Order: sequence, then structure tokens, then C-alpha cells
Amino acid sequence: MKKKTIILLIILTSVSLAGVILIQLYWVRNGMKLQEEQFDNKVKVTLKSVVNRMFDEMDTLPADPSVCGEHCDRRTLQILSAIDPVRLDSLMHEEFGSMEISREYAWGVYNPASKTVFAGNAGDYKTQLLKSNHCVSLSCLYRSEQLFLGVYFPGEKGVLWRRILPWLILSFFLLAVMISAFSFMIFSFLKQKKLSEMKTDFVNNMTHEFKTPISTISLASEMLLSPAVNESGVKTKRYARIIFDENIRLKHQVEQVLQIAVLDKGEFRLKKKIFDGHVAIRSCLKSFELTVHDKGGFLNFRPDAAYHQLFADENHFKNMINNLLDNAAKYSRVYPEILVITRNIKGMFVVEVHDKGIGISSENQKYIFRKLFRVPTGNIHDVKGFGLGLYYVKTMAEAHNGFVKVKSELKNGSIFEIHLPVAAKTELTTKYHDAESQDIAG
Repeated sequence: MKKKTIILLIILTSVSLAGVILIQLYWVRNGMKLQEEQFDNKVKVTLKSVVNRMFDEMDTLPADPSVCGEHCDRRTLQILSAIDPVRLDSLMHEEFGSMEISREYAWGVYNPASKTVFAGNAGDYKTQLLKSNHCVSLSCLYRSEQLFLGVYFPGEKGVLWRRILPWLILSFFLLAVMISAFSFMIFSFLKQKKLSEMKTDFVNNMTHEFKTPISTISLASEMLLSPAVNESGVKTKRYARIIFDENIRLKHQVEQVLQIAVLDKGEFRLKKKIFDGHVAIRSCLKSFELTVHDKGGFLNFRPDAAYHQLFADENHFKNMINNLLDNAAKYSRVYPEILVITRNIKGMFVVEVHDKGIGISSENQKYIFRKLFRVPTGNIHDVKGFGLGLYYVKTMAEAHNGFVKVKSELKNGSIFEIHLPVAAKTELTTKYHDAESQDIAG
């Protein structure tokens, strides 16, 4: 699938998902408004019922002047003589109970024009009471001025939110599942696309790598069939040697490819033993020295590790070192300049392979230890390989309870580090502890 098509699909699905989220939020907002309207209507019905009952009882209940108390004016006395606050409170409690509105509330009889509260238990909620939508007119009880009976519920918002909270939680849970599933599918799709590109690149590299020895073997075989070559024992031996060397090279390449399945399944077996890490590294350097010198490069070794006895598989250890040396030589800019350093860090034996090659960008450093990954070079095959070397190094290091890491800058070379546990059966010397402390301090 083309990159533009993938981007378009991601944009469309993202917009659709955003639209679903906005619609969901819209319905939540509307649901909250609907709850508020239903509650307001319920309260107003209750208040009207209270006023109607008060109106029915006006002719049977005598006015009580004492309801006003000692410090009220004539106007307040007239209002409270017509509207009994005690009876009003009793009726409201009764009606709210029958309507299953049992939460705390503050009520009052007030004039909205003058913002005066004549009766009730508003207390600290007088301002909120005057602004409350839960009110009914008392014109049927007192016609001299415009009065209202109002109620304010301090915890109204919380109660309404609690009513829709279960549905709200379920809604956001389903949205979270949908977003997670969408993100997982996108990342999986991009990962599969990247893997497909890596496999295609691997097939191209493998074809290119196999073509060279096959062509060389074919050409050498053809020369051996020539009568002029058969008459010369030296030429025959030379071409036979070419065929033999190229066949070994081809066998090694096939083994590298087959190694993928072995590493993935974990079917390899480690033959651990105690050996000297410095001796093993020197053996690798000696074998690699000729290759580096032929390219006009330099190969140096600085064994700074005070403790270098390892309990590991020596063959796999050497293969890890050889892979890092091979990469350092292959990715050099002009000629290889390789420095191998050992040190002890936190009870580990660390091998550092320094080079002054082309370096690795921070973007590609995240992928270089993955199977089949190679730094993209387009159709240029100037650097040979299948993208298995660093994957092998990482797998083997972890199999030995160690790890591998890289420090690199583009065009400024790279430092690959292998960290492996030292042999557990040997006591650490004071010299090792001093070296470790100096290394950590540095």
C-alpha cells in the first residue's frame, strides 16, 4: 500500500474517531441539561402543590401575629400573617418527601424586585436563593406585592452528576477501548509495513550477496573446462581454490540466514565455561588484523578491565566480538580506525568497540538491534550483510544475562558496548574494586 494511501486512511479514521468523541460529549452535555430540566420541573410541581395546600388552608387557619417576632416592620408582619412560615416549612417537607426529593435544601419567601427575603431558612444561601430557578409565585396567597416561594439545593449539581455518572463512566470506558484499539491497529499496521520493507530489503540483499559467489564459481568452473587451463596444473589449482573459497563463503551466508530461525526459537545451547575474556578478544583481533591492515586501517586494544574471567560460551563470545569488529570495518568512511577497550562496571565485564565510521542517526538507533534491520541505503549495496549481526549480538548478550548498547552520532563514529557478568565463582580483588570506583567516578 502506498504511503499517501496509508496517511489518508489514518487521517480519515482519526477524524471519524474525533467526531465520535465530540458527539459523545454533546450527548453528555444534553443529558446533563435534560436531568436539570427534569429536576426543575419536579421541584416546581412540588412547590405548586405546597402553595395550593396553603391556599386551601387559609380560611381554616387563623392569622398568628407572633410569627413575625419582635423586630419586624408592619409590612413584614402583614406578609407573614397571611403566609404562615411554620406551616409552609411543614408542607414543603411533606411534599418533597412524597416526591422523593429528600436532599438538603434552603427555602424562602422573597420579593425578587427588592431582593428581600421575608421568611425561610436560607441562611448563607440568600444570594443563591434569589437566583434559583426553582420558584413559584405566591400571588394567590398575598396579592399586595409580588412574592415568590423559592428553593435552593446546595448539592444539586453533584446529585445530577451522580445520576448520569455510571453511564458516563461506561461511555468513556468504551471510548478508551475504541481509542486503544484504533491506536493498536495503526501501530501494528505501521510495524507490519516496516517489517515488510525490511523483508523486501533482506531478499534484495540476499540476492545480491548470493549472486557474487555464484557468479565467481560459475566463471571459475567454466575456466576449468577450458583445455588451455587443464594443461596447466598451477591454473587448475588456482581456479579450484577460488571455487572452494567461494563455496565456503556461500555456505557461511546460508548459515547466517538459517540462524534466524534458531535465534527466534531459542533452540541454541550455551556451552558455558570459565575463560579469559582478554585472551578471547586478542584471538579475534589477531584474526581480524589482516583485514583491517589491508584497508589501510588501525586496530588497537586497551585491556583496562582488572577482572576479566568470564563464565560464558566462548564461541558465542568470540562471534559477538567478530560481528562488532566486522561492522566497525564495513561502516568506516575511508579506512578503519578501531579501538577495543575493556573495563569493569558494576560487577560486569564490558567490551567497548570504538570506530570513526559514518555513525548512526538517533532515529535508526532504536531499530539497529532488530532482526533484518539495516540502515536504509536505497538501492546501493556498497555495504554487505543481511542485518543479522547486531540482532545476534543482542540475543547472545541477553542469553548470558547481559546486554548491549550503542552510543553514536551521525558522521562521528559509534561505540558498541557488550556488558556480561563476570565469573561468579571467583572473588573480586581489591584492584578490581579500585578500578570499578575509578570508572564510575570518571
